[in-house]
Amino acid sequence: MQVTRSRPRLEVFLVRPSKYDDAGDLIRHWRCVLPSNTLACLHALTQAVAHRWSDVELHAHVCDEAVESLPERRIRRAAARRGTRVLVCLAGVQTSQLPRARDLALRLRAARIPVAIGGFHVSGSLVGGDAPAELIELEAHGVTLVAGEVEETWESVLLDAAEGRLRPRYDTLTALPDLAAAAMPSFPPGALRRFVSGGLATLDTSRGCPYACSFCTIIKVQGRKSRSRDPVRVAEHIRHALERGGTRQYFLTDDDLARNPRWPELFAHLAAIGTAGREPLRFLMQVDLRAHAIPGFVDAARRAGCFQVFLGLESLDAESLRAAGKRQNRVDDYRTAVDAWQRAGILVHVGYIIGFDGDTPDGVLAAIDLLKRELRVDVASFFMLTPLPGSEDHRRLREGGIALDPDLDRYDTFHAVREHPRMTRDEWETVYREAWRRFYTREHLRDRLASVAPEVRTPLLQVYLWYLATFRVQGSHPMLTGFFRRKPRTERRPGAMSLGVLRNARRRIGETSREVAGYARVLHELYDVWASLPSASERSAVGRGIGFLRALAGETAARIDTPTAPTATHTYANRSPSR
Repeated sequence: MQVTRSRPRLEVFLVRPSKYDDAGDLIRHWRCVLPSNTLACLHALTQAVAHRWSDVELHAHVCDEAVESLPERRIRRAAARRGTRVLVCLAGVQTSQLPRARDLALRLRAARIPVAIGGFHVSGSLVGGDAPAELIELEAHGVTLVAGEVEETWESVLLDAAEGRLRPRYDTLTALPDLAAAAMPSFPPGALRRFVSGGLATLDTSRGCPYACSFCTIIKVQGRKSRSRDPVRVAEHIRHALERGGTRQYFLTDDDLARNPRWPELFAHLAAIGTAGREPLRFLMQVDLRAHAIPGFVDAARRAGCFQVFLGLESLDAESLRAAGKRQNRVDDYRTAVDAWQRAGILVHVGYIIGFDGDTPDGVLAAIDLLKRELRVDVASFFMLTPLPGSEDHRRLREGGIALDPDLDRYDTFHAVREHPRMTRDEWETVYREAWRRFYTREHLRDRLASVAPEVRTPLLQVYLWYLATFRVQGSHPMLTGFFRRKPRTERRPGAMSLGVLRNARRRIGETSREVAGYARVLHELYDVWASLPSASERSAVGRGIGFLRALAGETAARIDTPTAPTATHTYANRSPSR
């Protein structure tokens, strides 16, 4: 009798780590907003390799710690199974996530489970060649470091893992891949159930940025020349998703889609999808402040389905912009840029950085007032200037002997990690929190909701719900949070006080009660704003309430608009936090 030998098996667990809050609790939510584009890219690349391999059985599993627990028992069982090898990939790790990634990596390595770690912190830290102490420690424990983009090297990494000979380091920083034929980002079925809308996905149509901002890590990791996916393949990917009845909206995570040289083809294909009798396609994107001046760009984006654009405004002070190398931003043109997008019926979301050397508390608050009164932007996200590894700011400060905070968990662009020449750290963090309150006033919310095109009023209301709930209820940043906080008792940061079951239950009951009450207050305020709009003035009280709830829910399945913004955990130096 002939005996059939089973193929060797490789189980790959793709994990995006979360981060800890100031109290040492892991940041996790019942539902988050933006899925990770890095996880989608790696899952698609792994699936493509699995289809090519015949000698090894390859399986990929996806875990986003922002919404789910690491399947550690499943990992350990797989590692103990005869004929099976395991690789845990901690993917898309940014600097503030490194402490959590370290804890996971060392825990898994203690069980002799192979671990690889990549993302902007590893890549940015290795740009200069010498690894910092935190990465040297990981290497000493047998953790593999992966720097750069892996489209053209991922198969060799997986082959090494399948044969049990992973190298200590894979460095592709100087070999930027051609994206034209790369696998299109995708998630396994059901992976998006834990997000607010299963009909929202992320997708990068190009990578790279031509500019030289000193606070940015992208240009050191992904280069200053735009590399694009094939617009035909992008359109086919989106079309198939629409035909399956799934993804209706996208966050195009390109760092500057306007500098994708193939944008005319891309927008033309997307516009054709939107007029082909299927469900309407909608997307938001990131572009530079000069994008509106490209002939035909704004109109083409509108026809293609763009409903929100993110602009890296950064500052209203011309000298601060020059010092940061952001010479493409001209303060005198800001109003023209905002007007161009709003006239096309597209929401304008700006990023604003607080903490340039010339900033003062009074100056920052005056600038916030100008954002509202003069520029009249629809949405603003605020960040604290942070020297992230891989940026020119980080290199300059380190070489100048400037003291930086040793706690990498704080490098989330929402904490002060260095001394400021004109503000104390307390003043800096206080004015940062005040900026959120100053911008998101009831009067400004009503002004913008009353002014925007009717077709984007619903998504704008949803953004306001998300943002108000985040910084008012949770006291955090929208890019770190979702809806309804979960705090795993056994996943606290090492060194944080351990909590017994009863003590933790009492804590969580009180916190959850306050959170629910906070959401109720936010909903009441937004209802008051919505009911005061001219479009609602003639309705009955019941009619206004029903209209408000329908707006929050998206009214119909074809118009569900998820609150969106550039980054899940993600920062101004990497505008695609979904990475």
